[in-house]
Amino acid sequence: MRAPLRSAVRSLLVAAACSLPAARSAAQTVALPTPPSSQLDRVMAAQYIAPPPTTWEPYAPQAGQLPPANIMPAAPQTGTWAPSALSGQPGYPGYSTAAPSLVPPVSPAAYPPPPGTPGSVIPPGGVMANPTMQQTMRVFQGVRGSWAYIYGTGNGTSVGVNELDTTATFALPFFYHSQANLNHAPLLITPGFGLQLWDGPETSATMLADLPPSTYDVFLDAAWNPQFTPLFGAELGVRVGIYTNWDVLVWESWRIMGRAVGTLQLTPTMQGKAGIVYLDRNQVKLLPVVGMTWVPNANARYDILFPTPKAAWRLSEMPNRSLWGFVAGEYGGGAWTFRRSTGQISPFDYNDIRITLGGELVPRTPQGLSGTFEVGYVFYRQLFYVDGPPQIQNLPDSWMLRLGLAY
Repeated sequence: MRAPLRSAVRSLLVAAACSLPAARSAAQTVALPTPPSSQLDRVMAAQYIAPPPTTWEPYAPQAGQLPPANIMPAAPQTGTWAPSALSGQPGYPGYSTAAPSLVPPVSPAAYPPPPGTPGSVIPPGGVMANPTMQQTMRVFQGVRGSWAYIYGTGNGTSVGVNELDTTATFALPFFYHSQANLNHAPLLITPGFGLQLWDGPETSATMLADLPPSTYDVFLDAAWNPQFTPLFGAELGVRVGIYTNWDVLVWESWRIMGRAVGTLQLTPTMQGKAGIVYLDRNQVKLLPVVGMTWVPNANARYDILFPTPKAAWRLSEMPNRSLWGFVAGEYGGGAWTFRRSTGQISPFDYNDIRITLGGELVPRTPQGLSGTFEVGYVFYRQLFYVDGPPQIQNLPDSWMLRLGLAY
């Protein structure tokens, strides 16, 4: 009995020794377990998350969209359902009042596959399903321009202002394949130029609240609006420029502005936002950004957001465009350097608060000519002179007219 037992034990040892290399090789290829999702991802029900629709284009001008909901009514495949094509980038207070457009609420589809993935087809409506980067990439995003007039007689402290602004936006691939850029958001580069024509205030021996006849802005803007997860995203931007009048260029003429806003998808129709906007003015450096965007249906959008609230409603449909009406608020103004009547070079701020009522024609296709018209009330107007006197000059309330075009 001992010989058979000894033989069996020897056979088991030989078999175990022979299996060691295979076991060691298998241990080198074992994959780590998938990390658990975040607490919010587990709490939020799956039906609250909806991927972009088939007409969603990551390189379209509307780069900061909310994912639509499955429950929303269907819209035409080529429709645009919320302003604004005139939004600019990244929409600092005083330079842009319109929030980024939302995507049309059509049937949802998967996110676009990586470049080279077969199966991207054009449906009967002519809109590409699951487009690749080469099929959706448009370097030139569009051009916009606006003119605003704030009434003033030029007498005493009744200051009138003409504001002209023009920008062009270009898109570049940026972390296109990154797992932290689910919407394939591009880097948006926007050069721009602005001109302000000032009328008043009067300068006398007892009141030195003078202004130059004109000031200008020359800037370069970069913005990125990624979606990190189906719940969390961001709106990031930085702007560098020169802000002065024609005969002064000093260190104080350079300004750096920026914004960092986090977004949280609360429901299919509601997105919360919180962050900061850095204005780099002499009197006001920072403003908080807090609030939410609510899109209850395809005909309304509410940006319950400080410092740029806006409510917009679709009023009518035309063959090629939609007519939207809106009520909006903004913190206007800016900062520049100039040479005072005494010869001293000084920075100054112009600040105001604007409430406007307007209408906008939005094209029903991704590309097309759009326009906006606004009438507004302007109050809390102030001139702030870094090297007074006077340090602060209060201006009377006024009204504003603004026109804009974009393509």
